[in-house]
Amino acid sequence: MQTKALPALRFCPRRIRLLPVFVLGLITAGCAAPTDTARLEAVAEAGVAYAGEVAPLLDQAFELAAAVDSGALAAARAGLSPEQRRDRLREFDAAMTERLTEYTAAKRHNDLLQSYFLALRILLKPDGPKEIGAAAKRLTAALGKLSPRLKKAHMGDVSVSGLIEPAAHIAVASFRSAALRRELEARGPTIERELAVQEALVSALARQVRADQEVLSARFRDDEVVEPYVSAARLPRTWPARRLRSLRGAGDVEAARAAEQAIRSLRQAYVAALEGRLDSTRAAELATTVEGFVELVSRLGAEAGRAIR
Repeated sequence: MQTKALPALRFCPRRIRLLPVFVLGLITAGCAAPTDTARLEAVAEAGVAYAGEVAPLLDQAFELAAAVDSGALAAARAGLSPEQRRDRLREFDAAMTERLTEYTAAKRHNDLLQSYFLALRILLKPDGPKEIGAAAKRLTAALGKLSPRLKKAHMGDVSVSGLIEPAAHIAVASFRSAALRRELEARGPTIERELAVQEALVSALARQVRADQEVLSARFRDDEVVEPYVSAARLPRTWPARRLRSLRGAGDVEAARAAEQAIRSLRQAYVAALEGRLDSTRAAELATTVEGFVELVSRLGAEAGRAIR
């Protein structure tokens, strides 16, 4: 499915910083008759912002998984013949390639959700182009094609299907725009299911990231901190920095947990907004949760860049 029908949809990450101010304004603005669409727009903004930071999280998760995999290969190498080493590497490479395809599908699913929220944001505007409804329909159809595969996916040892929350029964509120209400009635329940799939994906990812990081942290501490210290050789100058790194741990586990909280809050707020019961307090909580996730991923990316330089 091509999304070329949405060439004008662009997102600036800096906009997420305006969400708390925007939501606080809702407290004094009151509700538009018959149902407030401003809070639904706030959910769309949060959806766009959240989805914009998921790809780096998936990339880091794959790098962690590959590092754990490489460690297992290296540990087994000494006891294998050359032919056995070749076979073992082929086997591990095939498994990691399959995992990469699942991560790529998860990225695609996330990108489509972001495009849907972009379309919804435009649909909420009184002067939005009429064809945006058709684009939203195509995006939802594309999400539906990806879902069956993702429901069968595993993030490492963690199954996605077992983490999908039960479907919510959505009673769409009476919005001023009949076209908007038709859109939400037609595709709202489907988008809620796709958000539930995304939530399950991220939950599985968070569990696997935590497990992989524990393996890598233990290996790093043994090889880079403990062994150099207990050996008779002179300590390298970098030893204090390595010890500090091992004590601090990695931020990717924190980022995965933040993503899990953000997508759960987003799904719940989406349902509440469709039903016209999203109050200003919960809208503000959503904005804060998503902004925290966005800023955390951005900070970790900046720190990684400095470490590489």
